[in-house]
This record gives sequence, structure tokens and C-alpha cells, in this order.
Amino acid sequence: MKKIRTALISAAGVAISVLPLITQAWAESMNFKLVSMIEKREMVKVTQAEGVMIGVMDRKGLGIFENGEIATISCRGTFDTKKGFQGYSSLIFADGSTLLLSWKGPTSVASPPGGKFRGYTIAVEYAEGTGRFKGVNGTGTYTAKEPQWDDDYKAKGFALYEFSGNYTLTSQ
Repeated sequence: MKKIRTALISAAGVAISVLPLITQAWAESMNFKLVSMIEKREMVKVTQAEGVMIGVMDRKGLGIFENGEIATISCRGTFDTKKGFQGYSSLIFADGSTLLLSWKGPTSVASPPGGKFRGYTIAVEYAEGTGRFKGVNGTGTYTAKEPQWDDDYKAKGFALYEFSGNYTLTSQ
């Protein structure tokens, strides 16, 4: 009886350790570039907090996928110049399928020598999907570059985001 119990526990342990590998084998990758600008931004200074601003923003753009597909993308979120930002990106595809990505960051910040760009990364989770993305689950990263040499582009919040992520569908 003890040998059977040990064998069952060992088999369960092997099955549990192999299951993530099977899920990863079914994972789809998604990579796209998003060129966007701020459509609306409102911010206020925080009283008694030197240099701290909080606010909301609405960013719109076009996502260009590595397979040639495009999607309109609307990003809405909140920001705190001391604690970072969070929000959602809504992607709408030509076939009517949609994706909702939840993001929070920055997870890293970089300003290369010369000050031409400000860069940062954002952690992303697939929150919801419709059509061919129904039952989506996964994670990814936005890597951003914002031009810092042109006051007009800087003021309008132009940015290039490169997204890389992996997802699964519960129907798989």
C-alpha cells in the first residue's frame, strides 16, 4: 500500500511539473509596434509634495503587427510622477476581434546619452478578448521610446511602443 501511495504521489508530481511545459507549447506569441500620441492629458499638482503630479491620459495610435495586420489602439490610464502609471490598452482588429491589455509601470527607465530619447518598459497582462481572442490569458512587455529633441513632438506625447508577449486561449 505504501509503494502504491508513493508511486501515485510521484506520478502526480511529474504531471504537475510537466503541465506548464505543455501550456507553453500551446502559447502564441504576439509582437507589434504602436505609434501613438496623447489625445488628452489632465494633471494637477499634489499639495505639499514637491514636484509630484497626478492625472489621467488618453493615448491613441495604430498597432502594426509582425504578420502585417493592423489594429486601432486606445490607451487610457492614470499617472503619478512619483509612483508610476497604470491603465488599459484596447485593441480593435479589422475582423472585429478585440483585446484588452492591462499595464503598469515603469518597470525600468533609461535615458541614453545625448538625451534624444527617453525610454522605459511596462509590464502587461492580457485582461480580456473577444472573437479569436476569447478566453485570452498571458503576459507581455511594452518597451517605449519617446523623442526628447523636438518640443512639439514632446508636448504632444508622441511615442513608439514595441510590444512582445505570449498568450494562450482557454479553448485550447
